[in-house]
Amino acid sequence: MNNGEIYELMIPLSLHRLWVLISRLIRFAIVGFSGVFIDLGGFYFLHGLLSLSLITGAMISTELAIINNFIWNDMWTFGDVSTPKKLVTQKLQRFAKFNLICLVGMLVNVVIVNFLVNKFTMNEYMAKLVAIICVTFWNFGINLRWNWQIKYTTES
Repeated sequence: MNNGEIYELMIPLSLHRLWVLISRLIRFAIVGFSGVFIDLGGFYFLHGLLSLSLITGAMISTELAIINNFIWNDMWTFGDVSTPKKLVTQKLQRFAKFNLICLVGMLVNVVIVNFLVNKFTMNEYMAKLVAIICVTFWNFGINLRWNWQIKYTTES
C-alpha cells in the first residue's frame, strides 16, 4: 500500500473525528444553554421570591446551573467516556474539575467584557455575548482534554 492509498483511508477517519468533536461541542452548548435557564430561574426563586441577598442568590443559582451542566455533560456530551468511569470518587473528581474550569471561565468572561467595553466602547450586551462565545470554547476545550481526557491524535 503506498502513501496515497494510506492517505485516502485516513480522510474518513479524520472527518469522523471532526464530526464527533463538532457534535460534542453542539451538545456542550445545548447543555450550557439549559444552564442559563437554571441559573436565571434559580436566581429569581432565591433572590426574588425567597429574598436572599443579590450575591448569595447569584452564587447559589450559578452553582445550581454548574451542577445541572455537569450532570448533563457527564451523561450526554461525554457519556461515552464517562460510562467506564462510574466510581463515585471519579465523578466527584470530574465535578471538582468542572467547577474549577467554570470558575476560571467566569473570570475570563469578566476580563473579556471589561476589555471590550472599556477599551473598545462596545455595547455591554454585545461584549457579554462575545465573552460567552469565547468562554464556551475555553470551557469545552479544557473539559475535553483535562476533565474527560479526550485527546484527538494522529494515532487514534
